[in-house]
Amino acid sequence: MKTTLFTYRDGKLKISIKPNKQYLRSRPNKVRLLAGRLRHHRRTTTNREQAHNQLQEKVEGAEPRGWASFDVNLTNVTALINGKVVKYDLRQLYHIHRAYEEKRRRIQKLSKHKPRTAERLMQKYSRRERNRAKDLMHKLTARIAGEPKELQSGAILEDLKDIKSKVLHGTKGLNRRLSKWNARTFQLMLGYKLKWLGLPVKYVNPSYSSRTCPVCQATMVAYQGRLMKCKKCGFTADRDAVAVLNLRMWGSGVTPKALLEAYASMMGKRLVDQNPHLPIKAYQA
Repeated sequence: MKTTLFTYRDGKLKISIKPNKQYLRSRPNKVRLLAGRLRHHRRTTTNREQAHNQLQEKVEGAEPRGWASFDVNLTNVTALINGKVVKYDLRQLYHIHRAYEEKRRRIQKLSKHKPRTAERLMQKYSRRERNRAKDLMHKLTARIAGEPKELQSGAILEDLKDIKSKVLHGTKGLNRRLSKWNARTFQLMLGYKLKWLGLPVKYVNPSYSSRTCPVCQATMVAYQGRLMKCKKCGFTADRDAVAVLNLRMWGSGVTPKALLEAYASMMGKRLVDQNPHLPIKAYQA
């Protein structure tokens, strides 16, 4: 048993059942009685879990009314929900890591003269950084998961397994920036919240999702700022929007024409102005 789950004080044993909510208290000479209570609680918990799993299976068996795709970036999460591209700001999360990076640098200077103090401070601020980052991600993923729930939409997420080992091969500065990217953790939190709400979740390979044209599947190149332009058909759009469009198409099998219909209805005149040579006007709602 983890030592954080129980305390022994003044001859009494206190075991945590639900953190900060439910405890079992007993004296050592009443261990048998306590064990019986624990077995009863375990049976109750198991029954609840079984009931939840059965309910979860029933909910997940239903077909979603649509699909939403999510692209997790360093400073934002871009989503395509109900035909609209939405961006959620992650700059606060990035700022948390930057602020504690500066604290660690100052502590490292202190370690030359006071190594024990530096080690204690390093552990303290590393723990604070993790807690603040997790708290922010939990709150944001809960808010994001609520939108597909209202629409009864499934979710298409990127398969980001071992993503850090694949991207940390650039310059020192780029690696330092990408080390603050909580994409995998953020996605895991979002994924389990969506599943908890009974929404189906698909994972697709995100390779080249922001550089593949959603119209003709040709290669896109950087155009202006964050805009990407297709070499073949000339389609132009924001790189994050391109990514969620492709993820939506690859994950749900929707056709490029239907995808553009939804995107054009959201972007309107701006998309038409960027792509005057494409028949997007016919797609506008």
